[in-house]
Amino acid sequence: MKGLQGRRVFITGASSGIGAGMAKVLAGYGCKLVLHYNRNEKGIAQTLATVKEMGGEAEIIRGDFEQLDQLDKLFEQAWQFFGGLDALVNNAGLITKTLSLKDPAGEKFSRTLAVNLHAPYQLSCAFAKACIEAKQAGAIVNNSSIHGQATCEWFAAYAASKAALDAVTKVQAIEWGKYGIRVNVLAPGVVPVERTFDILNKPEMEQKWTNAMPAGRYGTVEEMGEATAYLLSEHSSWMSGSILTLDGGLIARGNYPQR
Repeated sequence: MKGLQGRRVFITGASSGIGAGMAKVLAGYGCKLVLHYNRNEKGIAQTLATVKEMGGEAEIIRGDFEQLDQLDKLFEQAWQFFGGLDALVNNAGLITKTLSLKDPAGEKFSRTLAVNLHAPYQLSCAFAKACIEAKQAGAIVNNSSIHGQATCEWFAAYAASKAALDAVTKVQAIEWGKYGIRVNVLAPGVVPVERTFDILNKPEMEQKWTNAMPAGRYGTVEEMGEATAYLLSEHSSWMSGSILTLDGGLIARGNYPQR
């Protein structure tokens, strides 16, 4: 990927799953990484070890995205590790599954929006401000979901947070384009990760999902990493305010399995 060597990238939620896959791929392209985690110390240690084994440079930083008043300080620390940042990947998030009437007061709803929407909004603003003050360009990738475009039962909070993140991405791309800051969305479909691998790979579940996908298979965290690398690279230098959907054709076919 052209232009990634030596780029300083802050990845949130890098202790497992797609975030860890992003870290591995970006390290392979020569990026210097700031890897965020919250509670998964074993996972972030593994991600860091993988990056180091590849000869990459990385630092780790811990932060709870429900503590929104701590995010500016967290960003300042991330910015200082390598004397600045060239890119921000807002990957950390909650996958909340509940029927709306099981959360009538919206407690889970509010918590989900804090982590999935407010936190990346706030971090993106801090990143843009720092880039403008440093008189440098920058790139932001917001890891959203196909649920921001087409969803199903149980996902009111999650889908709302991702649809809103898609919209915020477009607005910030408009506001910050004149400063050379690009903002795009990665929208993954069904990608097995540590907490879902076993259930998604049960024969009946795998058949249920992959039959609904024209590509006939799940995605991988490495494919999400490669897509992120593309969005951060010079190959996408004219791309901003866009949604890059990787779902094996699931929502194009419009056939979610009924839950």
